[in-house]
Amino acid sequence: MRDFVQELRLALRMLAKHPGFTAVALFTLALGIAANTAIFSVADAVLFSPLPYAQPDRLMMVWGLSPNQSRQTVSPANFLDWRAQSESFEGLAAFSNVPFNLAGDGDPEVVRGASVSTNFFQVLGTPAALGTTFHPAAQGAGAPNTVVLGHRLWKRRFGGDPHILGRMLRLNDTSYEVVGVMPEHFEWPTIVPTHASAAEPPQLFVPAVHRDIPQLGPDLTQDTSAWRQGNYLRVVGRLKPGVTLEGAAREMGTIATRLEQEYPESNTKSGIGLVPLREQLVGNVRAALWVLLAAVGLVLVIACANVANLFLARASARRQELTVRLALGARRSQLVRQLLTESVLLALAAGALGLLLALWGMDALLALVPPELPQLGAVGLDGRVLAFTLLTSLATGGLFGLVPALQASRPDLNGVLRQGGGGRFSGAGQRSRSALVVGEVALAVVLLISAGLLLRSLWSMQSVDLGFRSEGVMTWRVSLPAAEYPDEARQAALFMRLQEKVEALPGVKSVGAVSDLPFTGNNIWRVMDIEGQPRPALGEERSVGFQVVTPGYFRTLSIPLKRGRDVSSADRADTQPVVLINESTARQYWPGQEPLGQRIRLGSDADAPWRTVVGVVGDVRQGGALEETRPEVYVPSLQGTFHFIQFTARTEGAPARLVSGVREAVAALDANLPISQVRTMDEVVASAMARPRFLSTLVALFAALALLLAGVGLSGVIAYMARQRTQEIGIRMALGARPQDVLRLVLGSGMRMALAGVGLGLMVAWAATRGMASQLYGVSATDPLTFVCLALLVLGVTLLATWLPARRATRVDPLVALRSE
Repeated sequence: MRDFVQELRLALRMLAKHPGFTAVALFTLALGIAANTAIFSVADAVLFSPLPYAQPDRLMMVWGLSPNQSRQTVSPANFLDWRAQSESFEGLAAFSNVPFNLAGDGDPEVVRGASVSTNFFQVLGTPAALGTTFHPAAQGAGAPNTVVLGHRLWKRRFGGDPHILGRMLRLNDTSYEVVGVMPEHFEWPTIVPTHASAAEPPQLFVPAVHRDIPQLGPDLTQDTSAWRQGNYLRVVGRLKPGVTLEGAAREMGTIATRLEQEYPESNTKSGIGLVPLREQLVGNVRAALWVLLAAVGLVLVIACANVANLFLARASARRQELTVRLALGARRSQLVRQLLTESVLLALAAGALGLLLALWGMDALLALVPPELPQLGAVGLDGRVLAFTLLTSLATGGLFGLVPALQASRPDLNGVLRQGGGGRFSGAGQRSRSALVVGEVALAVVLLISAGLLLRSLWSMQSVDLGFRSEGVMTWRVSLPAAEYPDEARQAALFMRLQEKVEALPGVKSVGAVSDLPFTGNNIWRVMDIEGQPRPALGEERSVGFQVVTPGYFRTLSIPLKRGRDVSSADRADTQPVVLINESTARQYWPGQEPLGQRIRLGSDADAPWRTVVGVVGDVRQGGALEETRPEVYVPSLQGTFHFIQFTARTEGAPARLVSGVREAVAALDANLPISQVRTMDEVVASAMARPRFLSTLVALFAALALLLAGVGLSGVIAYMARQRTQEIGIRMALGARPQDVLRLVLGSGMRMALAGVGLGLMVAWAATRGMASQLYGVSATDPLTFVCLALLVLGVTLLATWLPARRATRVDPLVALRSE
């Protein structure tokens, strides 16, 4: 213990003795550790931390499977059959996302909620923090309306009132009694079939009314329990202990086959798919986070290589001191331990500084994080992250300190003592420094090429023709309570009156509305029959995206009208039913024919009206920039609408200036009617691009840092080599060598290392970038242009890094150089 204390004191004295060296090494390591700590804190919360439910590994999302095996929501009748026939699950619970207009106790607002089966919280294994959740025996038709609040809504809207239980809330013009408040850690994400959505999680929960089937919308009187073709439910289940995913999947496959035989009209070629809940939530972001972890890990390795070179240089300067200690009887192990103590002490100090830097930069990082990442509320510097930082610091100290310590502990005693000074650059030391620089350059090349591919991919995404213009457009959502607006006629009338009021506001060019905006992830599909064509076989029905639009929508988003006419205010419920289609629908169902005048019927209801195609509009990438266009149909809002709609308004100035006028226009029509999802269309598009932008931005930042560190490391090594060769350079110049000869000599040493690093980096990148192919769009993982351009960039930076110390070497005075020896 006494030896350790003495070594610690000596290490502190040696670091304090060279403050410049200590500061550079400390800050270099701190940058690498801070970046690793920050990224790990996000990855830990998303990938590794347990979900906030009891035994989350037994929770499964249960989806319907379409004939092409894509996941889809579930019909109420199928869900009831699943629950009755399955023996692999302790419980199956359904849920449906429903917006609620919350009035009273402040300004009215739209709150995202969920209608859930009464066993929903029991399946998740999460009790209420205050009060209780729902009990199946106490719910159902005729039971009092009850609501469970999310913790965040309880805090924000009601100030964390501990006496909230029993309070009556006004939701969608209907009274609900608060029976519980969920714990702070509980959050149920908005889930779509492919992933977790970026939409805000539900902040309140209401129980199902009819046969434990969650409601489709705000109308509590609607009984959908007999629906077998109306898919809108999402289902979560808890496996029984000992039941495997494979066993449950086999049983659900048997149930799917049975239902297909019993209900061929709705279930032909349909299946059932099981997805572990964590996989459902992180499946589409896991690869991106691993890419980030790999990138930031490479930055730390480069930082370690830089500091290792600094320690090698300092060890060379201390060779006489270490040699004398060996000559006086010190053991080699003592020297290694002393030098490692210095490196670990420095690494721990860098870890502490890195932790502070990570804490300082956490807000900036979270601002870049895409909102669909689950458990973002759990991101922070908790015990797991602190342990990671400590282990990283210790590993870093060993990584950059071991090689210098081993080399410094075995000097040539006779040679060093005869020299009487620091001595020349030993062959082993030179090879170690060169190898470290080559490695730094190679890793910087890998990171730069990865960043280049991701940036080119992002540029390709942003260059895609979306089918509409987003700039200068403000959007907002209006959702009408069923109690106040019970029929489509009243709903459509209010929407049109609101559109007229907004059109009259100053600076407004045009206004329109649609049931679902592009890029919002909402999908409403309808089966389509074509007059004069036979209905396809069961399981092969024509399926098209279904939208309700008001006059002016296509003009507002600059969606081109290709032929025919737009919808108009004359398209009322008492006139001929009409429909507009997009070009994909025309190409797919009327190839080489004129679609105008054709008649189609939407939905499986045989009483649905035949609609005449009166116009064809351009294709819109409704699902996002990365999704192909799909067949879409557009129905005039006055001929059939929903209780909700998304408004769009194109303005002459900044769209945000319109918001106050819109709120006043809505209040003039209904003072208790709030608006929600107020944002510009540019923000809608940007939100859809958040994940690729997050990944490419951070990898580009890490690559730039890696290139800077590699350049600094190379420059430092060349400068040190030039100082060690001062006498040689002086002799050369005394014998007639010109400055350009010296410049060429030093540049050659540096560029040989740079070329070796670039060559090695290109080979590694050629193999490594294939692993990130799933994150790329519109560019190959081995794109030659990216590889060549970024390799040339690295060579340019390393040439500059080498030229600076080489130029200083040409200014050596031969007399001074010879006299110094």
